[in-house]
Amino acid sequence: FRTVANQLILGEGVAAEAYDNVTIYFSDIVGFTALSAQSTPMQVVDFLNDLYTCFDSIIENYDVYKVETIGDAYMVVSGLPTKNGNKHVREIARMSLALLNTVKTFPIKHIPEEKLKLRIGIHTGPCAAGIVGLKMPRYCLFGDTVNTASRMESTGLREFYKQK
Repeated sequence: FRTVANQLILGEGVAAEAYDNVTIYFSDIVGFTALSAQSTPMQVVDFLNDLYTCFDSIIENYDVYKVETIGDAYMVVSGLPTKNGNKHVREIARMSLALLNTVKTFPIKHIPEEKLKLRIGIHTGPCAAGIVGLKMPRYCLFGDTVNTASRMESTGLREFYKQK
């Protein structure tokens, strides 16, 4: 990515790349709207910062690349920008299980009695990836694989496991 950064600094475009096979992960927090309604804006920011800082430390143990967070949505991919053969499926699956396990006991400081649940969508297939924009450049993924993973998440079960 150093070359990409240098190209962006010089105001140059960066060519997109096609990938034959990657695995994409999306998740969001079940009940986030209700949780936000009983929280101040600062509590929401602090909570998401705590949660995604925790997630970021977990994903460092896997061959994955965090694409972005938007609100309570968290998007990760394996198999790009560095190709890894067929390992992308295993890496996303193991990472997903680790994140699910973590949310079971993740403390929400301002609502300690609340238990978190994740809704996850995963899909494998081809996609295109590249830098979009110059002022605030973002590494974006495009294609049916991205759309399917997102739909898997948004239509997935709201309660995959029972809290005790």
